[in-house]
Amino acid sequence: MKGSETMERAYSPTRILVMLGFILVLILMDHLNSPTFAFNSGQGNVETALSQRDETACAPCGAPCPSTRD
Repeated sequence: MKGSETMERAYSPTRILVMLGFILVLILMDHLNSPTFAFNSGQGNVETALSQRDETACAPCGAPCPSTRD
């Protein structure tokens, strides 16, 4: 009874990993092609905080120097 009644696996670990990888690729493709992603990365034909930074500012975030504040 022991040898003839062995159960086969209901799943294959390799098959599961391939399917999860495929799903991840689909999600990434959808995310990278979304208008929200383009907007957030500054490619949505709108002014974003990153594209509005003042190059003459002291701080890397675009904040004015303390001496120029009113």
